[in-house]
Amino acid sequence: MSDRSRHDDNNSHYPDLTLMLIAHRGDKSRHPENTIAAFEAAHSLGACAIKCDIRISADGTPWCYHRDTLHVPGSGKVRPFHELRDRELRRLPLNTFTQLVDWASCHRHLDWYIELAESSLISMGPDIAVETVVDLMRRECESFALLTRDHRSLRMARSLGCHRVALQVNSVVQCLSASVVTLAPDYLLIRDSEVEIDELPPGPWQWVVYEINSAADAVRWRARGAHHILTGDLPLLMRSREASDVYGF
Repeated sequence: MSDRSRHDDNNSHYPDLTLMLIAHRGDKSRHPENTIAAFEAAHSLGACAIKCDIRISADGTPWCYHRDTLHVPGSGKVRPFHELRDRELRRLPLNTFTQLVDWASCHRHLDWYIELAESSLISMGPDIAVETVVDLMRRECESFALLTRDHRSLRMARSLGCHRVALQVNSVVQCLSASVVTLAPDYLLIRDSEVEIDELPPGPWQWVVYEINSAADAVRWRARGAHHILTGDLPLLMRSREASDVYGF
């Protein structure tokens, strides 16, 4: 079954919550986030998808990391990530994006949302930053969706052969803008507190709502039109399958 038809089937039937769960930075409740250990733990729990954040070093290497700054042990300094060299980062318990892609190649049933930070787009320039990341994900491109807030970067990713793109928005109204409609991203990500209407409107995309960390909230958001739930507490929501009669899954 193709990737598109698989998701369409999920949207129509939702046989259980696991079909719509995305692990935010892996199983970060038990492991350092955005690490292979966290991804492995999320996979073991039964996640269908994982979201990872990417920052690019001064040497042009994408790393799995979510902040724009990093405290360098021993130096007593907090430094911008884009100023750090690879030789410094390799001393820390971090994984490169290349390591993630290698790991993902052994788990091809997983979907990935790869968020390219705005800081990296600015420090490197969107052309170089997008091309660098898309080139690395190319051999597993059917499993990866590039995620940013920047429409131009997502258009560029598509022109480079990225099969799926995801746009982060700050409001539901934003999806009605000409720039979003013409882009027609595969996914729209929105924070739960920024949804200003009762139901998410349909479109040529799938809605991902974050960060949802209770089973009851996940059920409510499914009823409000969310196709997928991004969670920071994957173990809790996976355990909720055992209480399906209570939560109505």
